[in-house]
Amino acid sequence: MKTIKWILTGAVLLTIFAMGCTPGDPEQTALTITQPEGSDALQRYVAMGNSLTAGYMDSGLIMNGQMSSYPFQIAMQLGYSFDSSTDDWFAQPLLAWPGVGTTSLSDEDYAAGMLHFNGAGVSVVDSTLLTQVPALALASAYLSPYNNLGVPGATTLDVTEALDSSTSQSPGNSYFDLILRNPTFGNVNMLNQGISRAPTLVSLWIGNNDVLGGATGGDPVIGENVTPPAAFAAMFEGIVAGLLDGVQARFGYTPHIVAGNIPSITSIPFFIPKAMFDGIVGGAYPTVEVDVAYVVFPALGAVQGGFTDPLPTNWTLTTAEVAAVEGAVDGYNSAIDALATEYSFTVADMHTELGSIAPPENTHFLFLLQSMTPAEAAATTLFSLDGVHPNNRGYTRAANVFIGAINTELGLTGADAVPEAADDETWDPTYPSPMPPPGLAALTR
Repeated sequence: MKTIKWILTGAVLLTIFAMGCTPGDPEQTALTITQPEGSDALQRYVAMGNSLTAGYMDSGLIMNGQMSSYPFQIAMQLGYSFDSSTDDWFAQPLLAWPGVGTTSLSDEDYAAGMLHFNGAGVSVVDSTLLTQVPALALASAYLSPYNNLGVPGATTLDVTEALDSSTSQSPGNSYFDLILRNPTFGNVNMLNQGISRAPTLVSLWIGNNDVLGGATGGDPVIGENVTPPAAFAAMFEGIVAGLLDGVQARFGYTPHIVAGNIPSITSIPFFIPKAMFDGIVGGAYPTVEVDVAYVVFPALGAVQGGFTDPLPTNWTLTTAEVAAVEGAVDGYNSAIDALATEYSFTVADMHTELGSIAPPENTHFLFLLQSMTPAEAAATTLFSLDGVHPNNRGYTRAANVFIGAINTELGLTGADAVPEAADDETWDPTYPSPMPPPGLAALTR
């Protein structure tokens, strides 16, 4: 990593004030801060966003996914360390086995871990008493805000408004407690925690949940469970302006920003085309709604498990509903493009990237098992078992889109360019061992 030039011309400021000097005195020390440009801007990297930034996969957050998160893979290419005992560790809120997931359990005193393939289907790998969940947070005693501040479930509003689970837009999102760790840092939101790390480079990928919340529930309504594009644009501008102004005010320079845009909901296997769904279940399955375009993934498990009623509205998306959601996504992306021009940042085009992924890479693992072994299916798909989030290999694809945007933002070419992450990540959906990967000592330092 490169070093930013902090040039002091004289004694330190503290000494000046102790001597009683005033700004008009000829002995006044001047502090010259060089605006980070080019490779100098790679020194301090911070990531902000939602579950896609956090490394969430298989319906949970756990070290296995976090160590493949796209920010972590970027950080490795920038020269950060994966070893938490070193000073250049890329700090993440690492969670131990069995992770913390969002699958509903019959016993509300427990939190589900991630999903895994048990040889016959998908189930929760294990669960943890709610009172014991904080013990899973291996880096909770880390003395600064994390470099990776991605919070699963975070919306655009949450970046500036959420302090903890009691203030998140979706009530009770405990990931804010685990990741922001307030009031340790003075009840500071994601944006201001990021600013406090004095970043020279920031990746921002937010807005996915502003549409997914309504779409995955099957009944999206603009202004109710889907953020209107105009509101998104105003909030996104507030984040970008707040980040630039906040770092400038505290540290005297402005950070470089790369921002991911929003993919189409039709590019992820959670939404199954109705014709494909009918082919899997063996006939035209009845639905409450007419003109159904997509069926959500949980409906398939229900039908294969014996459900026989017509699919309710919360399990289907009509052509009109899809058009409304896609219109919102287009509005978000138009706003991001306009703001990128206004505030001079670079867009990581995740909309195009995910839209370009074709079968079998965008096919759900369980569907691939019809013609592949589990090992072959795991090595083929880019998506995890929840059908929404990438697996380890999928996060490599995202990392490289952001790395391309970083090189563009900083004008890095040839030998100076940040190299792409190697496509050597593996995904084992069976999770055969609860042991964490090596090199992660002293997480409580």
